[in-house]
Amino acid sequence: MNSSKKHAAPERTLILSLLEAAPFSVLPYQITSRNTLIASSWLIALAVGLLVGRKSVVSTDVANANGISLPAKSLYDSRSLDSPSYIAEAKKIERRKITGGSISTANEEALNQTMIELSDVLNVGNRIERTRQMIAFIDRIDNSEIADIVQNFSEAGWVDYNRSEFSMLISAWMDRDPFTAIALLDENETDGWTRKTAISAWAADSPEEAANAIKGLKDRGEVNDWVIGLIEGMARNDPEGALLALKDIEDSKTRNQAIREILPEVVIRGAEFAGKWIEQIRDPNIQRDSAKRLASSLARRDPESASDWIRNMTTVTTRREAAEVVSEIYAQQNLDAAKLWAESLPKDTMTEAAEGVAKYLARKDPVEAAIWLRGLGNDPDLDGARIRFLQETGKQDPQTALENVSTLSRPKDQERYYRDILNRWHKTDGNAAIAWATQNSDFLPAKALKGILPKPKKKKK
Repeated sequence: MNSSKKHAAPERTLILSLLEAAPFSVLPYQITSRNTLIASSWLIALAVGLLVGRKSVVSTDVANANGISLPAKSLYDSRSLDSPSYIAEAKKIERRKITGGSISTANEEALNQTMIELSDVLNVGNRIERTRQMIAFIDRIDNSEIADIVQNFSEAGWVDYNRSEFSMLISAWMDRDPFTAIALLDENETDGWTRKTAISAWAADSPEEAANAIKGLKDRGEVNDWVIGLIEGMARNDPEGALLALKDIEDSKTRNQAIREILPEVVIRGAEFAGKWIEQIRDPNIQRDSAKRLASSLARRDPESASDWIRNMTTVTTRREAAEVVSEIYAQQNLDAAKLWAESLPKDTMTEAAEGVAKYLARKDPVEAAIWLRGLGNDPDLDGARIRFLQETGKQDPQTALENVSTLSRPKDQERYYRDILNRWHKTDGNAAIAWATQNSDFLPAKALKGILPKPKKKKK
């Protein structure tokens, strides 16, 4: 045994003992040697589990220790500019030192000059060059200036026009002085985007430190953006650990939104990874919603791999939801392959996959779509695909659509689509609609005929 394995064993033993002591009722997860982030994710979860509760002692102590005097005005209480003139705004802003203590005239002038320099950067038209100059600007500024620059940036109304640059500035602030940044943003920031951006930047590199720093911080919005930003940052390097960290979050809106922030990182790792990841979500509703969102992105990247992902899903309801999404995208890229794939699926999923194929095929060739659907059998669960076919075909080939309304399993649905398609056809070609209805009046529902056939003339007395 080499030395690296000897050092790794105690850490693994500790993690496994923690897992045995605390069962995973929501998101079970297996520790592997895949990477070091997985081993640390349980420690992060311990911190994240306390995210909704009391105010952070750390951030409060930092604020008090630094003598922070927090202004009542929000960082996002900014002016709306129809046409931003950054230099003019930089000169007009009333500068305020928010990091505590008095500020000398020299320092005030230095801050004013810094804001004018920033306005010059923001006025650069070429985005690549603007980014280069923004990085150079951030490298030049002193740590003690960043808090004031962030506030003045917001109060000038520049954020809406320059979110990328503001995000860079926030990331630099978190890198240089994260605890002061968190304390100020927690007390003074009403827009969750800034909080989310700030903690996400830190969590990407130091997830445990970021989790501990925001422990107990609340949020005045519908969701806790501290938690969402933490999960978003963690997911960049460890989407499995990010999912695990949500196991003790009771706020469903926050949990659901945080899971959505993980999805892009799951997609870029491919369908095989997505299949394993999705199975770890134990809430059926969240699993289905996540699967549908993943299905669209995965299918656009690689429809064949996405179709294999669907086939290997073990949860039937989730498989059905995702199959419909993948099938339509797959059909657009390779119709013949999509048809064969749908036909090969288990019956409980084939009926859903048929919906996406039928919808696309009906646009391309209504007659072929009708033949294909009839060949799938008489399962009432195929009504979803039949309805998709009727909705598409009824617009371009109403006669073919009407000839297939009888395949619907419910008489009530048949009556509805006979009536809807005939009425639409009557508006575009009244004579053809009347002729078809007259010819087939023996089996058409009375309500469908009533709106189409001419009313008999009353005999004169």
